[in-house]
Amino acid sequence: MAELNDNKSPLQLRFHKCRTKATWVVLDREKGRSYRHRVGYWPVLKYKDALSMVPDVLKRIGKGADLQVSSFVAVDEVLNWYLDRVSKETVKSQSRRKGVTSAIKLHLLPRFDGIVISNLKKAVIDQLLIIPLQNAALKPSTIRQYFAVLKRIFASAAELDLITVNPMAGMKFSDHVQKRIAPKFSKLHVQDIGRIASLAMALPIRAKNLIMFMLLFGTRIGETRQLRWSYIDFDTRQIVIPEKITKTGVVHVLPITDFAYELLQEFEQHKTGHYLFGGNDALTASEADKQIRAISKGRFSAHDLRKAARSAWAEIGIDYWVAERLLNHKPKGLDLVYIHADSLKLKREALEQYHCWIKEGLKSSQIAAVENNEKH
Repeated sequence: MAELNDNKSPLQLRFHKCRTKATWVVLDREKGRSYRHRVGYWPVLKYKDALSMVPDVLKRIGKGADLQVSSFVAVDEVLNWYLDRVSKETVKSQSRRKGVTSAIKLHLLPRFDGIVISNLKKAVIDQLLIIPLQNAALKPSTIRQYFAVLKRIFASAAELDLITVNPMAGMKFSDHVQKRIAPKFSKLHVQDIGRIASLAMALPIRAKNLIMFMLLFGTRIGETRQLRWSYIDFDTRQIVIPEKITKTGVVHVLPITDFAYELLQEFEQHKTGHYLFGGNDALTASEADKQIRAISKGRFSAHDLRKAARSAWAEIGIDYWVAERLLNHKPKGLDLVYIHADSLKLKREALEQYHCWIKEGLKSSQIAAVENNEKH
């Protein structure tokens, strides 16, 4: 093995057989014997970066500390490792994996290519990630998501002992952006629900049921677009959404009220495949989003329907715990203390109350429309 020794330090470069790669080692000479301690790989780890690591390596050797060596030297190595890992993490939803993959490929890898992990300081992240994204007019909430992905990647690598030190430990997004990120309010209000339901009932059958289903049950678009007819049991009057398509990874059971039963029975007569809204193939996330925005003419999104349903539940007095279960939110804080064996019964009662309220809103909207036509 060919070797190059540094005249200024105990650093040595040991070339591999291919000669295009080499290993940086620190030589520790004790009692006439030499011990080699690996610190990284060339050409990813440049000479100046390897040299800067020597004092710390010698200090740890002097203290008799275990010299754990990172599996990675450069930031892009960690990013590529996580990219491969997340593609195999079936416990994460497909949309989550797709979001992380997109963040890594489009925003993180291009900006941190060739950056050594030991140089990943706050100022470097600010210069290479935060400022460019701000200049690209991205919203602070979006930039925060990319920052969070980067931080999670390094936390995972550290937890699995793939890196000796997590350079982002203790870093906060507020170190870079002090402006408080305000929550995104819904474009729909509780008083809009009757009008939206009335407009939906006049739409073609598939568009009508897409809007009405989300309005009636407050489901996420990711769950709704992947619904199969096999998930609906008309005999027990239940919709069982499997954990593989829920965001929380937990089975979500929704009772079917009389109003929902009528709509779904009518819709079943027009089914064209396994999926409620996509024939024999589920709608993609972008297709589902485009359909909602086309139907609403850009006035509201799928998530606005979910938010409107949640607001209505609060308005008509549905218990907070029950509303959270209807949304299939993960229990947290004090919610974990309460276990309701009859949660399905409580959800059924809540949905019956809510669906009756929507029917009243439909009647009011229809009466108002008739009166308005008579005036003209």
